[in-house]
Amino acid sequence: MSIELTFTDEQKALRETVARFAKDEIAPVAHEMDEKEEFPTKTVAKMKEMGFFGVPIPEEYGGLGLGKVGYCIMLEEIGKVDASHIAILAAHTSLGTSPLLYYGTPEQKQKYLTPAAKGERIMAFSLTEPVSGSDSGGLITEAKEEGDYWVINGDKIYVTNGVEAGQVVVMAANDVKKGSHGGITAFLVEKGTKGFRVGREEKKMGLHGTSTAELIFENCAVPKANVIGEVGQGFKVAMTALDVGRVSLGAGSLGGMQGALDLALEYSKNRMQFDQPIVWYQAIQFKLADIAMHILALRNMVYQAAAYQDRMGHDVSKWGRTERKQKSRDSAIIKCLASEWASKAITDSLQIHGGIGYIRGTPIERAYRDARISEIFEGTNEIQRLIIAGDLIERGWVNE
Repeated sequence: MSIELTFTDEQKALRETVARFAKDEIAPVAHEMDEKEEFPTKTVAKMKEMGFFGVPIPEEYGGLGLGKVGYCIMLEEIGKVDASHIAILAAHTSLGTSPLLYYGTPEQKQKYLTPAAKGERIMAFSLTEPVSGSDSGGLITEAKEEGDYWVINGDKIYVTNGVEAGQVVVMAANDVKKGSHGGITAFLVEKGTKGFRVGREEKKMGLHGTSTAELIFENCAVPKANVIGEVGQGFKVAMTALDVGRVSLGAGSLGGMQGALDLALEYSKNRMQFDQPIVWYQAIQFKLADIAMHILALRNMVYQAAAYQDRMGHDVSKWGRTERKQKSRDSAIIKCLASEWASKAITDSLQIHGGIGYIRGTPIERAYRDARISEIFEGTNEIQRLIIAGDLIERGWVNE
C-alpha cells in the first residue's frame, strides 16, 4: 500500500461537521440512552438528514460519495463519544449496503441501495446462527428453490439493527453440503415479507443503544430477483462486506482510543494526590504515552487500508486475486489490533480515573463495557489471526 496519507478539503470539512454533531447531539444523550437501553431514535433521524448513512456510497445511488476514507473519518469522530451510534451506522453501511454496492444488480441498487444510502430504510446483516459463529461456512439456515422464489427456513441470532431494519441481507445455504464453497447464497429480505419475523431481543453488557435480535424465517418466500450476486457465492459476498466492516471497526476503535485519552488527560491534570496533579507521576505518564503511540500507529493503518479499498473501486470483476488477498489481510490485522489496543487504552484510562472510573454512568465506564464486543463481532480475533497466518503461509509478506 502507498504510505502517503493526506486528506482533502472536503474530507476535512466532513470531520469538522461530524465532530461538532458528535459533541453537540450525541454526547448529551449518550448516558440516558445507555441507562434506558433505548435505540437513539432522535439522533439517528438527524444522522439520516445529514447523509451519514450514505457517506461512502456514490452520489448516483443517493450517497455522499466520500468513499471509505470519508466513512472512516465519520466513525472515528463519533467513536470519540459513543460506540452505539457507530454500531448502528456500521451494521447498516459496512454490512448492509456493501453487498448491494459491490454485487447488486442495477435494479437492486435502484430499489434498495438508493433508499438505504439516503437513510430512508435502515439495513441489517445476518450471518451468525445458534450453531455457527466463527465457522460461518457451517450455517444451516436453508434456502430451497421453488419456482420464481427461494424459500428460506432457519434462525439467525445477534443481528445488529435487527429490530429497526427495513431490509436485511440474509446468508442462507442453497446446498448445506458444499458449505462456503458454492453452498451459500446472499438474499435481500424486506421486513413484512410473510414468514419473516423478529424474535428475541438480547440484553447486553454494552452497546445499549443498539438492538441485537434474533431473526426467524419460516417458509419465507423471497423472489429470485432478490439474490445478491450469484447463487452459491454468498460467502464471497459476506467476506467482502466484512473486509469493509473490519476497517471501519478500526476507525471506530481509533475514535474510542482518542476519547479515552482525552478523558484520562483531563482527569489526571485535575486530580490531586500527594500535593500535585497525578499527571506528573511516571506511572500515569507511561499509560498516556502508550495510548498515544497506539493511536498514531492505528490512524495510519486505518486510513491506508481505507484508501486502498477506495482505489480498488466498486467493480469486483476488476479485482485481482492479489488485491483481494491484500485487502482481507489488511482488514484482519486492523480489526484485531484496533479492538485490542482500544480495550487496553480504555482500561488504562479507567485505571487512571481510579474509583470514579468504576462508577456507573461515567463516560469511561460506558466505553469500557462497549469496547469488549469489538474483539468478538465481525469475526473473533482468533479468526483474524488465522486469516493473517494463512495468508502469510500462502503468500509470505507481500505488501502492495
